[in-house]
Amino acid sequence: MDGSAQRGSELDWWHRFPALLQAELDAFKIYGAEAVVVSSTNGSLIVEVQWPTQAGPLGLRVGYCPTHPYGRPSVGTSDLTLSRHQDPFSGTLCLLTQEAGQWRPGEKAADLIAAQLPKAIEAARAHDEGRLNEAADLEEHAADPLTSYFDHLCDANSIALYDANLRAPSGRWGPATFTVRNRLAGGVEIVLRTLKPTQGLWLAAPFKPWEERTPIQTVAGRWVRMKPEATSDLARLAAQAEAIIAQDGVGRKSASRDSRSAQTGPELTVILFDDEVEYGREGLGCLFLYRSPQNQLALVSGRRIAPDLLARAPVSAGLQDKRVLLVGAGAVGSFVGLELVRAGLGRLDVVDGDTVEPGNSVRWALGREYWGRPKAHALADFAARHYPLSHVVAHFAKVGVAVNTVEHAIGLGIHPLEWLRERVREADLVVDATASDECQLFLEDFCRKQGKPYILGHATEGAAGGAVAQFTPDRPGCRVCLAEHWWDKTLPEPFVDPSGVLVPVGCNQPTFTGGAFDLQEVSMEMVRTALGVLVPSLYPRSRLGLAVVNLVEAGGGRVTPCWTTHDLTPHPRCWCNRQ
Repeated sequence: MDGSAQRGSELDWWHRFPALLQAELDAFKIYGAEAVVVSSTNGSLIVEVQWPTQAGPLGLRVGYCPTHPYGRPSVGTSDLTLSRHQDPFSGTLCLLTQEAGQWRPGEKAADLIAAQLPKAIEAARAHDEGRLNEAADLEEHAADPLTSYFDHLCDANSIALYDANLRAPSGRWGPATFTVRNRLAGGVEIVLRTLKPTQGLWLAAPFKPWEERTPIQTVAGRWVRMKPEATSDLARLAAQAEAIIAQDGVGRKSASRDSRSAQTGPELTVILFDDEVEYGREGLGCLFLYRSPQNQLALVSGRRIAPDLLARAPVSAGLQDKRVLLVGAGAVGSFVGLELVRAGLGRLDVVDGDTVEPGNSVRWALGREYWGRPKAHALADFAARHYPLSHVVAHFAKVGVAVNTVEHAIGLGIHPLEWLRERVREADLVVDATASDECQLFLEDFCRKQGKPYILGHATEGAAGGAVAQFTPDRPGCRVCLAEHWWDKTLPEPFVDPSGVLVPVGCNQPTFTGGAFDLQEVSMEMVRTALGVLVPSLYPRSRLGLAVVNLVEAGGGRVTPCWTTHDLTPHPRCWCNRQ
């Protein structure tokens, strides 16, 4: 080992468990390999190994991670070049896929090499020789795309997106169009829209994964078909692409940026090559070379967009044509709205007449960027930027506001309930997160008369508990029934913390205390209930009308959330039962 003193050396596993290090070195001897520790720096132990093979010793570099033996070692070589299962930049071998549980803490690095290295070598050789069935018997059925090995060179703040089913015209190069959007956190978002041949027509439709709602810069660029060299010299990659265009003899090579007298905008070149997109299936791999208006060349990581962006949430398949009216976008409702659009809801109308306060940051879905903005508009703006498959419409309004002057009444311009009735008619579901008894009592009755399902949810003072109730026109029991049941104690109410109320400085209205880490428990149950109403075949849920959660116990201590569900039956005193 090197003799340099390292800060944190008392944490090094080989110092804490010297017998473990000796066991690792002895394991190499069992296989006839020579192993020498060449570095023990910053928690990483590196061993050089001469591994015996039929063709002679193979030089390996074995790196033990700081968390050894719980984390897997890394094995690389410069004496061997494989077409797969090896990083072309570092020579690191892929002896295990990234699946959890493949590495056993009791296993020695030498045992791993003995078991997996021959398989990796033979599998790569079988692929090269077209013996795919034999290769499949030797390796995990996981794709080994070349593009992934370039990720370490890519701009960490940028991304390029393209169609998962992308096809390119024949030929070595051609024009391409992109859209480029500057990202708020820095970097750019690039979308590859079209690829065209240098001559003739190409009938492929432009790639439009979503509807753009803000102006996006369109940039003309090029595509070049070539297998990229494993080099960190981006100028070299760019020169190789330019050389192909120059050799082709079709069209005029564009002037280099260095020869221009003025900066005119970004330049984009996408390098296309055959790449493994799924195990045993090849498609187009893409690397994006981006030259900024400041003449800085960067490699941008390309990511395929599948035909269904929401495939990882199967429930989304039934939500694309659904529409929800969300009334109330506060501490509970803001998370409800975001989770619905994240799940793939087609359209969300948000009604709220309040603005985002700095003090709300501890329990509102968005932060400083939206302070002072209407909550409904803040959610709509954020959703448009981040969840473009959902259409969010903001309505800065309050339900049930009385005016006491003729001028104000005339100034409304429209009957508020006429406007609300149209929103309810258009919706498949109304979700009420106002936490207002008055609003809940009215909206449930209003929705029932129009044959629309309605869900309410609220948390109690101090975020001590919460309730979610669902009402559908085909089932008896209404919001008044629920109030009467709570009054009679025939249905449980969530706990309330009487001390969990404060009046913020500069405000004339009291508010309850509690953070998002507790309040989201209610928000998420509201979302799950909504999905059960909207797509019951994809997300079957209990049909019981009331769910109650307590977040504190009788003594005041916080407890693990536990929901209970209850049948919401008509109450004898309620008019709906007598009707």
